[in-house]
Amino acid sequence: MTQLLPTATPSYSSTQLPEAVSCLLRQLSDSCSSDQSLDLDYVRSFLSSSLGWERKDVLQNLKIQLLQPENLSTLSHHIQLQVAGKVNSFPLFFYDSYGQKVTILVHPRPLRLPDGSKVISSTLSLGSDIYPTQKQSDRQRLNLLAILDKLPEFVALVTPQFTLRYINKPFSEQVQLKIGDSCYHAFTGNTDYSGTPTHPYLPPFDVFETGSPSFSAWKSPRSGRSYRFLSYPFTDTDGEQLILLMGLDITQLTRFQEKLAITERQYHLITNNLSLAIAVIDGQQNITAANSQFRNWFKLHDESYPVSCPSILTKLDEDGECLLDKTTNLTIKDGQEHECEFSTSRDGTEYTFRITACPLHRTKLFSSAIILLEDITEKKKVAQRTQQLRKLEAMSTLAAGIAHEINQPLSALRLYASGLDLMVEKHDTVPTEILQERLGWILRETATIEDIIRHMRSLVRHQGSFPLQQSDVNHAVMQTLTLLQSKLDTQSITVQEQLQDNLPYVLALPIQLEQTVINIVMNAVHALENTEGERRISITTRETDDGYILLSIRDNGPGLKGLGDKIFDPFFTTKESGKNMGLGLALVHTFVTSWEGTITAESPLADNKGTLIKILLPKAPSA
Repeated sequence: MTQLLPTATPSYSSTQLPEAVSCLLRQLSDSCSSDQSLDLDYVRSFLSSSLGWERKDVLQNLKIQLLQPENLSTLSHHIQLQVAGKVNSFPLFFYDSYGQKVTILVHPRPLRLPDGSKVISSTLSLGSDIYPTQKQSDRQRLNLLAILDKLPEFVALVTPQFTLRYINKPFSEQVQLKIGDSCYHAFTGNTDYSGTPTHPYLPPFDVFETGSPSFSAWKSPRSGRSYRFLSYPFTDTDGEQLILLMGLDITQLTRFQEKLAITERQYHLITNNLSLAIAVIDGQQNITAANSQFRNWFKLHDESYPVSCPSILTKLDEDGECLLDKTTNLTIKDGQEHECEFSTSRDGTEYTFRITACPLHRTKLFSSAIILLEDITEKKKVAQRTQQLRKLEAMSTLAAGIAHEINQPLSALRLYASGLDLMVEKHDTVPTEILQERLGWILRETATIEDIIRHMRSLVRHQGSFPLQQSDVNHAVMQTLTLLQSKLDTQSITVQEQLQDNLPYVLALPIQLEQTVINIVMNAVHALENTEGERRISITTRETDDGYILLSIRDNGPGLKGLGDKIFDPFFTTKESGKNMGLGLALVHTFVTSWEGTITAESPLADNKGTLIKILLPKAPSA
């Protein structure tokens, strides 16, 4: 606030001050010396707190106001009295930062220095005893207004005519209004101040009508910034009813909320256009949010949440468990992802859904889960058609192989029968020896056809006819070696066994498991028939680190000769025609894959010699 001075002040430089003023400054200094090195920290602190002067301006203001005629006369008189040995307190009058006249008392007192000389030191105090009561009240009011100027919030007093009685500094700087301006026009853009029904009071001015505090928001058309105001009824000291406006700049918050709203709309747009049904479900099986696909599927037209889950999700499955208990509640409990599938009938059509539940991270605990429902009806149908096509393809491959295998003995039968027919036609009779020989050939070929059919029946019969059981791989190996021991001895084949003790069980059919080991070992025996030198078969069983059971059967025969990818195909064989039909390893492959295992073949020795067949089977669950 502009400092008020009663009369013009004589112009003095710092070296031209009257002796009385210089003398007082030396008395007020913490270290008495020349004017150029006065220590006036005490004076700066006292006057800045008492008169509201800026600390940097205290000394200049002090000198200016000491030069006022009234003060200069009083000061000169008392300095002369001090020279005469009469030291008394005396008043001086200053104007504070609000233009109010304040009495400051000067209290001089003589001091004796260590060298025996005497000096006078002065202190200051407020002469409050001479203030009128009204001036004290005005000063307190001005101090309050000074405090309001330093607040970061906006403060204003509005009259019933919507003009500004008072406005603090932040309000003036941000809203660019001043005392006496019409804030009604600034806030509403309307110049009609009547407050008639055709122009009703608007926030924040509805307090005049309601008499109750209210909140309102406003965006300045000048600066584009946003504000939130509290309007409060206020009575001034003169009894006039005013509105006390207290506001806060919420521009950053508003911009953040706008960006958040845009992001929320984008997420809603994305989720509502997904083919998946998405919902948030709490621990009480209530839906707290859902996208449009979910609402359409389950006819949830009321968007007020939470709502109860559709009965389709709370029904029991074939195991007697609630679908939500299997997914959502498990996810809320352990914080892991869970999923399940279920089928239901809707509008006379069977549908299949997959539910995936994911934890929703809100706190350290999982209070809700996000569920994703995918309609996999068409996928299931496509998978079934694909599986059917694969079966048909396998059947066609199998049929082609059967036709090829049966065609050879049939051709031989035709040849033998034609030969006999020709001999009867030429000679009317056939010698007994030739007839028996040719009939033996025919019986041999028919036996071949029977073997092919028997193997095919075995292949088809064992596909999922019986439930799987806990089976011991080591026992299947020992049974195989017992059955084939004479064959192995006849071929001079050495068998090396490395079977893990206490090997866990696998899920299989024990008879098929033994048949698998027999087929692989017999293939190794056949491969070693023409091998010179030592003939060796190694059989190993062990549990792998990832919970599988490994069965390895290795021989040192001639190897696969680059045909490892074909040995599991039906009717593929490397033996001479008529000695093997190539169904053994195809049957083994069928067994192993039906047990959810894998089987591979390779030639591990140098020059691609030897054959190593590995079977990996999952460990059976504990009983």
